[in-house]
Amino acid sequence: MYDTPSQKSRVAAAVVGAALLACTLVRAEAGTSEALWLTPADIEVLQRAPQRVAPLLKRCDRELDAAAAPVAVFAPPPHYTSGGVVETDASKHFASDGSIAWRAALCFAASGDQRYALHAQAMISAWADTLAAVPSEQGASEINFDLPTYVLAASLVRGVGDWHDTNFRRLLTRIALPLSHSARKNNHGNWGVLLEATIGAYVGDHDLLAKARARWLALMDSQVDADGALALEICRSDTNNYCGGAHQGVNGLSYTHYTLLPATAAARVFELQGLSVWQTPGGQKLATAYRQAATWTLYPERFPLYARNDGHLNGVRNAAYFALLQRQYPNDEGAQVLASGPLGMNALEWRLLFP
Repeated sequence: MYDTPSQKSRVAAAVVGAALLACTLVRAEAGTSEALWLTPADIEVLQRAPQRVAPLLKRCDRELDAAAAPVAVFAPPPHYTSGGVVETDASKHFASDGSIAWRAALCFAASGDQRYALHAQAMISAWADTLAAVPSEQGASEINFDLPTYVLAASLVRGVGDWHDTNFRRLLTRIALPLSHSARKNNHGNWGVLLEATIGAYVGDHDLLAKARARWLALMDSQVDADGALALEICRSDTNNYCGGAHQGVNGLSYTHYTLLPATAAARVFELQGLSVWQTPGGQKLATAYRQAATWTLYPERFPLYARNDGHLNGVRNAAYFALLQRQYPNDEGAQVLASGPLGMNALEWRLLFP
């Protein structure tokens, strides 16, 4: 029946792991769902598609020896300066460690191999056990941008082994939550909503989820113009003259994607928590924005500030999140973009999970 002993052991591990994961995802049936991103049915689809999952498993295998690089005080300087951008090692590690944890958690879900779960837990705990303060504005921004990935990872591996998430919950509620940018008007607000939605779902805070959902609806109403453009984003430059300067608009499509991605991700979390926003008035605004973003991605020359930048725009194809939006709001341009090859900003494995 099995070609090799290792194949037999992997199948056995998958059975055991699937049982553990199923228990994890249904524990909170009486309250908030513990499924933040993938339902048991989604995970079963992954487990039945070994060829599709194989590249991810290979990457997880290569990353099994990766160790997190946490810091106690996370205080990166401003990302944008008058001359361009600044990236620190701490910022890079915080983002990449979360992505590694997420992939490891996904590999556990797909294979049942607890080595992956333990690796995800180790990456998460390294930061949860170490991070004590985030005193800089840029640090707060990166908490909003990158911590939700850790939460999604944790949601797939809690309950596996003897992992205790007490320190992780402390990080979420005592350090991260007060830094939420959900009150802001631009893309930071959308990332703040995603942060609050994932934290609320993970810790079972109904009030926080309701607050995040209400803010999501308000942001969609205020951010999306009648034609689907995001006025606060399409002007974005590549310096700290955020909406001006010689390169006004060069990052406009990139930041359109950078706004719609967290809006889409939060909508997914709300859906799995029984608070769907897809078909609300705000959801229809998201659909309009998606259609416009898909058109510009397929035909960047139609972007309002394309000519101003001599035909060069950054991040045109940072659109992997279209995979989920196309399920909810199918349109021809979006389908063509998805069929046209690799897309950027795929750290959450949108293309694998929402084929």
